[in-house]
Amino acid sequence: MNCRITWIKRVLGAACGALLFSGCETLTPVTPVNPRTDNAAPVAMVSADLVSVGDQIRIVLDAPSPINPLEIAVPESGEVTIHMGERIKVAGRKTDDIAREITTLFTVKKEVYKPGRFTVNVQVFGRSISVGGEVRATGSFTFEGGMTVLKAINRAGGFTEWADKNAVQIIRLNGQSLTVDCKSAVKNPSLDVPMFPGDRVNVLRKIF
Repeated sequence: MNCRITWIKRVLGAACGALLFSGCETLTPVTPVNPRTDNAAPVAMVSADLVSVGDQIRIVLDAPSPINPLEIAVPESGEVTIHMGERIKVAGRKTDDIAREITTLFTVKKEVYKPGRFTVNVQVFGRSISVGGEVRATGSFTFEGGMTVLKAINRAGGFTEWADKNAVQIIRLNGQSLTVDCKSAVKNPSLDVPMFPGDRVNVLRKIF
C-alpha cells in the first residue's frame, strides 16, 4: 500500500513539474509602452539650458580694441564663424561653456589678447512657444525658464469653455508629439509636462 502511494506521488510530481516547465517556456517579457506618447522614437530634446539649432545667439567680445557683437542663427551644422574667422561648435552646449572656449582660444591658444583683458558673453534670444486651438488668446509667446504646458495655456488666457482638457497636444521642435491630460495635471503637478523653446501647444475642441 505504501509503495502504491509513493508511486502516485511521484507521478503527480512529475506531471506538475512538466506543467510548470511548459508554462515558463511560454512566458514572454512585455515592454511597458506609454500610451500618451504618439511618437515614442528616441529623439534629442531641446533644452532651455543649451544652445540649439535654429537659435539666434549674440556673442559679445570685450577687448582693448572694439569688436562688433555677432548675431548669428545657429545652422544645422551646429557650428558658427566668430572673430578672425574661427569656427566653433555651439549647438548642444551651454552659453557659459561656449564663452569659456572662446576666451581660452584667444588668450591661451592663440595669445591674441592677454588674460583678463578679453571677455566673452554669449546670449540666446528670440526663443518662443506657440499656443493654438481652444484658448482665449492664441499666438506666440516668449519662452520662460520653468515653463510647463499649464503655464503656457495660462499665458494664452486659459481654456475656452469648449476645450478638451483631457487631451492637449504638444508638438516638439524635433517633431515629437505628446498628449497631456491637463485636468489630471492640475491635481497632480508631476503630470504637468515641461515646455521647450519652439514647442507648439494645440488645444482641441471637445466632442459633445
